[in-house]
Amino acid sequence: MDLGVSSYTVVRFLRFLVVAVLCAAASPGADFAERLFKAGERAERMGDTLQAYLLYARAAALDPSNLAYATRKAALQAKAELTAQVKLDPDPADVAAESAKSTQENVTGDDLLEREALPAPSLAGSPEIKSFNLKGDVRTIFEKVAEAYGLLVVFDSDYQAPPPFTFRLDDVGFQDALRALEMVSSSFLVPVNAHLAMVVRDTPQKRTERAPMVSITIPIPEHISVPESQELVTAVQQALDIRRIRTDASHKLIFIRDQVSRVQAARAMFETLSRLISQVDIDVEFISIDKSSTVNYGISLPNSFPLVDFGSVAHASSSIPSSVSSFLALGGGASFIGLGISEISTSATLSNSSVMNLLKSQIVTLDGQAATLHIGDRYPFIQSGYYGAATGTGQTYAPPPNVSYTDLGLSLKVTPSVHIDEEVTLDLEAEYSVLGAGSSISGIPIVASRKFTGKVRLKNGEWAVIAGLVQTTNADSQNGIAGLANIPFLGKLFSQNSREHDSTEVLLVLKPHLISMPPWEYVAKPIWVGSESKPLSVY
Repeated sequence: MDLGVSSYTVVRFLRFLVVAVLCAAASPGADFAERLFKAGERAERMGDTLQAYLLYARAAALDPSNLAYATRKAALQAKAELTAQVKLDPDPADVAAESAKSTQENVTGDDLLEREALPAPSLAGSPEIKSFNLKGDVRTIFEKVAEAYGLLVVFDSDYQAPPPFTFRLDDVGFQDALRALEMVSSSFLVPVNAHLAMVVRDTPQKRTERAPMVSITIPIPEHISVPESQELVTAVQQALDIRRIRTDASHKLIFIRDQVSRVQAARAMFETLSRLISQVDIDVEFISIDKSSTVNYGISLPNSFPLVDFGSVAHASSSIPSSVSSFLALGGGASFIGLGISEISTSATLSNSSVMNLLKSQIVTLDGQAATLHIGDRYPFIQSGYYGAATGTGQTYAPPPNVSYTDLGLSLKVTPSVHIDEEVTLDLEAEYSVLGAGSSISGIPIVASRKFTGKVRLKNGEWAVIAGLVQTTNADSQNGIAGLANIPFLGKLFSQNSREHDSTEVLLVLKPHLISMPPWEYVAKPIWVGSESKPLSVY
């Protein structure tokens, strides 16, 4: 072990032993501890930090119940360690362990988060509301204000006190009171533990030396891509003037090192900016209604009367039409003729049919991102094929046809845009395609298509009919004896009538639902950072 202790340090330590022995000979117990404490104060005023720390430590050991001894010891502990400059050779076992640890590969993000340092100390003052009317030097006012909230303060060894002043403040908590006192005295506080803080003169040099620095790791949310995280890092860095910040794309982590106030403000900004954008659920309903009705009524009268010769001329045989069931006889003998009379029928039939198709679906997407929906089939169409005649003998190879597929049915593309007051604009592209009935070209069927493109703005949970089609077909037919069928009113009795009515209604309706509200609907927390030269202290 190598102790890098200077000779001057050894001399100061011997001086401390001499003072301790003399004080021990004079009076034991609490009086001895008080003498050691006063000697430590004199050494601190003279700039001898190490001797002051040793005297404070001895006094705290003799009188553990005295909180002032312990606080002065804690305040000078770090500074005394730097003054002593004690260096120890590293343990070979520790060196090997660190070497093996540094050579590990495939470090995960969870491992990095587990190595995050402990949070910076923060003050735990009383939540009571106090009022102050104090006048005097800065040390007295700081001690009284801190004591009112159950806190203790110590001053930096080279603290330059401002002139005496008056401090008046009503109904404030400990954070507001301390920040107001910082502003009046041009000082800033550095928390040592939950109940102790060090008062330091606010200068650029002291800010650099005394302001606590922290390093934090912020995980990038899964819904944010790496390019988007780079934009967030740039925005936070420019807003808070953070110099040490970087992004680890492989582990989706952001590393920040700066003063506590800026780091906490950066974390709050990241939480606000990385909120998930609004999510929209869209109900889609496609309604198709087909109605058909057919009416047949009237009397079927014969419109032809065949004449059949029943005479016995040259022993000829008569041919009787199959549609004739009876005859009206005329004449006799060789001139016996029959007038054919067909059957008369009446009819009255009614046929009604109604078909309703309802297709219901849901689309979930984010604000500003398009979503598509297809309801139907993919129909194959032959684009090209081999239709030449086969020549030669044996088996002839025919290449397979080139086939492409076309979407039939409903194809919907919707892009939502969320606005204030829970309103949503839907940018729509809807197309309904079916095979043409009984029409084709060279054996390739024709596709009938109906397309709609437009925009609609709706309230949350409001229905809208974005597209509709109504198709109606009426057909009337009449079959009867000319002249008789045209008689008003009575003509219907001497004719066969048929009436057909077909109607088709197609509706496409949408209803948006906001699953999550847009970011502007959330109340953003204020971030207090102070001025550029004097950032706000964090307690």
